[in-house]
Amino acid sequence: MDSIYIELVVSAVQNGQEVWMQGDVEILINGSKPYNEGDIVDFEILYKSLTNEGDFFIFSCNCGFPECGGWIKGINVKHQTDNTIWTDMDNERKWTFDKAKIELDIKELKKEVLFYKDYFLKKGIDYVGVGYNW
Repeated sequence: MDSIYIELVVSAVQNGQEVWMQGDVEILINGSKPYNEGDIVDFEILYKSLTNEGDFFIFSCNCGFPECGGWIKGINVKHQTDNTIWTDMDNERKWTFDKAKIELDIKELKKEVLFYKDYFLKKGIDYVGVGYNW
């Protein structure tokens, strides 16, 4: 069984006089990111893969085009009773995760997003990134 850790990373961003908080998702598999530093986790695709099987572009270049980051085929997702299996079809890697752990991490991440959005709204600071439209 492989370990997976899905977390929300919130950081301050400044452009001239504008300041906002940026929320991004990071995934660690067996203690390491399975994607390049310039790549992102597409949360909407990740969320869709929780209840569906097939090929998904869970990871992507930060420009929004997975192919730009070398994700030509993506991640094949299969579900078993208690496990979720990811096959990285671009880098010939395969992982088996505890399905309940993924679901718990996603549930906690969604709670964190709502907390941060409310907190920053009270401070007059915009929140952008994952979950901005929840």
